[in-house]
Amino acid sequence: MFPTIPIGPLRLQTYGLALLLAYLAGTWLAARQARRHGIDGDHIFNLSLYALLAGIVAARLGHVLIYFEVYRVDPLQVLSLSPGALLPLAGVLGAVGMALFYSVRHRLPAARTLDALAVGMALALALASVGAFLAGRELGALSELPWAVELFGVRRHPAALYQALALGLLLGLLLRADRQAPRPPGQIALAALFGYAVIRLFLEPLRAESVLVGDGWRLAQIAALAVAVLSGWLLGRMAGEKAETG
Repeated sequence: MFPTIPIGPLRLQTYGLALLLAYLAGTWLAARQARRHGIDGDHIFNLSLYALLAGIVAARLGHVLIYFEVYRVDPLQVLSLSPGALLPLAGVLGAVGMALFYSVRHRLPAARTLDALAVGMALALALASVGAFLAGRELGALSELPWAVELFGVRRHPAALYQALALGLLLGLLLRADRQAPRPPGQIALAALFGYAVIRLFLEPLRAESVLVGDGWRLAQIAALAVAVLSGWLLGRMAGEKAETG
């Protein structure tokens, strides 16, 4: 694994660099897709930047609220740049809220904007997964398969690499579907959501760290199954309506 990349006297964090590359590449692809559907690509760049900043601020504030006693003793910790001092759920909510605000304010077509963002997100998640694999993050379950990787003295499934490959395949299918024929607005976004849910559903058992509920059920799998069923049902309805009108 390569948690850091040496550049002269400096050592760059591999995962942090991968996240930056994922953000830039995903935004670029989303902007390109948006232009294909008549949306100004600059709106995608602006929306992505504002959503990123709002997400970081919300994630930090969420962490401060949860661990307020710690920050009350040492208020300067609020300015810490540590990625561990972020609350992911609060960050996601903040980013989504800002994206919605920007879209409404600039009257962007919601479904087409989501289609463009979904394709960019698939690329971003694939690159982020490659970075996680190189940095030795997202540990896989124990394995003796020939392609298992040794990490912390034991052989494990390369779960992050599995996810990167699956997302790469999903990205290819989404781009192909978008180019083959005109699609109803929102269909590409739903297909991306369905595909990602299926990927998580099948890959989650190969991860070493999962939140368990009840009698050993994996919370991520339960959520993925619910999302796959709902998005699949909506895709089916959309296909049926198109057949009736066609």
